[in-house]
Amino acid sequence: MPFYRISILLIGLGFSFSQTLKAQSPISYQAEAEYGFLFLHSQDVAPIGQSYPSAFGLSVQRWLLSEKHWENCFCYPRLGLSAAIHNYDNPEVLGFGVPVYGFLEPWYKIGGSWYFNLRASVGLIYLSRPYDVLENPLNYSYSLPLSAYLVLGLGTAYQFNDHWRMSLQARYNHSSNGGVKEPNKGLNYPSLALGLDYSLEAIHLQAKAKQAFEPEKRKKLLSLHGILAAKAGGMVGEGVDEREVTYLVSGAALRYSHQFARTSAFILETEWISNLAYRRQIERQGGEQSHQQWGIELGHEFILGKFTFSQAAGFYLFKEYGASAPWYQRYTLLYRPLPGLALGPGLKAHANVAEFLDFRIVYELRL
Repeated sequence: MPFYRISILLIGLGFSFSQTLKAQSPISYQAEAEYGFLFLHSQDVAPIGQSYPSAFGLSVQRWLLSEKHWENCFCYPRLGLSAAIHNYDNPEVLGFGVPVYGFLEPWYKIGGSWYFNLRASVGLIYLSRPYDVLENPLNYSYSLPLSAYLVLGLGTAYQFNDHWRMSLQARYNHSSNGGVKEPNKGLNYPSLALGLDYSLEAIHLQAKAKQAFEPEKRKKLLSLHGILAAKAGGMVGEGVDEREVTYLVSGAALRYSHQFARTSAFILETEWISNLAYRRQIERQGGEQSHQQWGIELGHEFILGKFTFSQAAGFYLFKEYGASAPWYQRYTLLYRPLPGLALGPGLKAHANVAEFLDFRIVYELRL
């Protein structure tokens, strides 16, 4: 796809989204330049050499400045839609990427015109040079032209006036197809993003009175998570290549969430997973191990209105087949359209390698 067409697409997406939000002002527009380095986290990707990704992106944001949103976090949250062009500094093997993603970004006033901000993002990315056994055999990072795209960021911002703002944000970028097709080592790269933000209408980010968080308002939730995902079969036995064949991954999790601050909660979770891709591999190899796994997770949950983003470290209580690591990471981003109901994506990973990307439907019970 020529770059001029991509630029037109980015501008069109931003304009369409801003028109949708026009009746729900205030909104702002942002242009960003980004630069980072690619993690060579596996021997399979080491032969391509070190790369330094750069990017240019455009986004449109809706600021949530009502009293209700302020009371949720003592911050100025904004919801945004972003699209960008990522150059991976290796056109023949890695090509380029075009992510389109939504994000949630609260701004916290730290003094004067300075702010601290956080960003949690999820979306999709188009990748131009997927793995091909004949034409691109060195690209073990991705094998599909469309993958999931996740970004975590934190940084600082300065507001010049009610129309102009500038931000500097450190980010961790991850793209993966969630194990649907292999090879799928993923693209993982930290970056530094410099952005300039402008709003047609004046946006007043004024500090408001803070009310103490009352202990009796702390939420204690017990939630049941239904988990669905897909994973490629991979290389099984001698001469059997099922990297393009996908199998069902299903499971359930029970989570206890205990809120200890206005925007933070402690989480304890136990999770059971049935991986039919592993069952197929075991059968092909003539093994007798179980394809099921059971683990326990400890972590933190960031709460912002109807959204929660959790990060947890998990330890296997039962595992006979799969990754050799005894522990894993879990990330989930949930949205609550109705009381007691939540849904959203989750990611399971071992270090920098994603095992699968799942979708969760959650029933919550307040204790």
